[in-house]
Amino acid sequence: MARILTLPIDGAAALRQILGILMDHDFASGNNRVQELDARLQIPWSEQEWVVLKGKDQGIPLSRQDAKLLVSGLYFTEMMSVHLPFFDQVAAVSSWIISELEELFPGVSNK
Repeated sequence: MARILTLPIDGAAALRQILGILMDHDFASGNNRVQELDARLQIPWSEQEWVVLKGKDQGIPLSRQDAKLLVSGLYFTEMMSVHLPFFDQVAAVSSWIISELEELFPGVSNK
């Protein structure tokens, strides 16, 4: 069952970055779900809004599988960033996003 996650455009951009990282590291498996979710995250805003990263908050329909995919991507990004100077920022953003996804889909972050 899909639920709606309301995001600002910069939040959607952050999620798209996570999906991009997954596509870069999981391209051989041909994960169509990643590409489909990336496309869905773009739809609510116009091209011009994406250029300036300004637009009204929009609701994005997500399934539990979508949320699990995002959580996996966030955990992967944290793991790959552990030795970078901005790791604390990555971890803080990941924690916030995961808590938002947990509100929609309780238990989605359980490994």
